[in-house]
Amino acid sequence: MGRYVRTSIRGALVTLVWSGLAQAAGKNAVAAQALYDEARQLVAAGKLAQACPKFKASYELDPGGGTLLNLADCYEQQGRLAQAYATFKDALDAARHDRRNERVEFATQHLADLEKRLSRLSVSVRDAARVPGLQVTVDGTPLDDAAYGVALPVDPGSHVIRAEAPGKEPFEKSVDVPSTSAEQLAVDVPSLADRAGAPATAAAGADATPAASAGDARASERSGTPTARTLGFVAGGLGIVSVGVGSFFGLRAFNRWDARKAACQGGCTADAKTAGDDAQQAATISTIGFGVGIAALGAGLVLILTAPSSKEPSPSAHVGKVEVGLLSGRDGAGLCLGSKW
Repeated sequence: MGRYVRTSIRGALVTLVWSGLAQAAGKNAVAAQALYDEARQLVAAGKLAQACPKFKASYELDPGGGTLLNLADCYEQQGRLAQAYATFKDALDAARHDRRNERVEFATQHLADLEKRLSRLSVSVRDAARVPGLQVTVDGTPLDDAAYGVALPVDPGSHVIRAEAPGKEPFEKSVDVPSTSAEQLAVDVPSLADRAGAPATAAAGADATPAASAGDARASERSGTPTARTLGFVAGGLGIVSVGVGSFFGLRAFNRWDARKAACQGGCTADAKTAGDDAQQAATISTIGFGVGIAALGAGLVLILTAPSSKEPSPSAHVGKVEVGLLSGRDGAGLCLGSKW
């Protein structure tokens, strides 16, 4: 199986990369040799359509550089120039890895000749045609968007380029690649026409969005749902109330702390302890009040400044009601803030 056939080169074509053969699922040297020998006999008899699959099956059972070269040469004789080009590329890598100079030379010569006769096809897709769900195929094989506009090797013969997307009429075009000369072919995929009875396009939906949003905002105001500006004023009011609560309890903390110090002259009494506990609770509430107040004032200012202006104030819109409550107990105290709509 280490031998390879030296035959004349006959074609040129595409880059459907032949990869992954070296990762064969299993290895069976005996069966691989039998397939290889039979494939050689079929080539000698001119039965290339039967020989190429047997070379491929032999390589999958027992990967070998000689088998890969024979497979590439078989593709070339068969006129499948793209497959031959890609397979010779892999065979060249294998030969270099195995340091088989005669195989390197054989693959290099074939690649150089194929390069001159290889036809290439590029499929370009206009920006306007790149709608959601677009799929472009060449002979039924999906073409990745990274390959748009790239000149890819193709075999001689007829090739069908098709583009389709949800809600769109498909685009299809056939191109004929000659076998006698290298050609540079190009297909441009246009914007796909809307299919009759299909839902509105994304572009139309985008155009309708601003008006719909404005209408939704006005409807929100008329229905009493709080808008961003309303929420901003509510948050600001909450902030003012919270700062006021914080200030009140801050002063109370100072007063109760003074009372504790006075009660501790000459020895702290039970009243001193009570005053100290009151001062600590008041200080805690003051800290919470200032923290909540500053945060609410900041949030309210942001909401007011960023809210869209409305030229149609709704008389039915109502402002939320802010509630501030004090929670206290034996182990501490806190500030309870809330609102109702």
